[in-house]
Amino acid sequence: MKVGIDPDRSGHGGGIMGIRLRAGYFVPLLVLMVGTACAPIWAPIDEKTPRPFPMTTLEMTMDLPTGWMSSYYAPAAGYFFFTVHGSELEEIWIRRWPKTRIVKGTNRNLVGPMTIQEMANLSIDSRRLDDGVGAFEVVSSRPATLDGRDCYRLDYRYRNQIGLPKRTVEYGCPVGAWFYRFEFNAPRQFYFDRRLEDFERMTRTIHFTTKGA
Repeated sequence: MKVGIDPDRSGHGGGIMGIRLRAGYFVPLLVLMVGTACAPIWAPIDEKTPRPFPMTTLEMTMDLPTGWMSSYYAPAAGYFFFTVHGSELEEIWIRRWPKTRIVKGTNRNLVGPMTIQEMANLSIDSRRLDDGVGAFEVVSSRPATLDGRDCYRLDYRYRNQIGLPKRTVEYGCPVGAWFYRFEFNAPRQFYFDRRLEDFERMTRTIHFTTKGA
């Protein structure tokens, strides 16, 4: 068996929600954990979940969508991951990294004078070159505002490594010395439209507490 974990990309390679057997079948980890004595790996988001929810490792808060699950171990690795049925069907990723870090697939970072549109274009270039991404097409690219800060909003579609049509909405925000990225990714048929508003509602509640920003 092989567990695939890719904290740098959402839905384009291995996901952290399942195990791929040698025969190629995807088995949700949640199913495999039932009846075992292992520690829980998913925390359900319900009416008892704090609102706003503190994301201390990312220096921000936001309201989480009821009915989703949060990865129990992801925050220790520096990101948050949410799903309802598993990463094959819908996923939300929240990450940040220093602006000095080279953007994957490019030779550039986010340091220096850059417009929001230039940052969006750099993300598009990175995604277009991602492993397992084909037929990449940008649906829209526009400025956005999160917590009063200038950000971008990308909407793009592609086919993954097995040819499944998927679609992603991505927000990118420079905050102080950091760059934040918020992503929702799902198959184009049914799941994208079914869960997109959950993600958009989350983004409207973001509050950055980043030191020095």
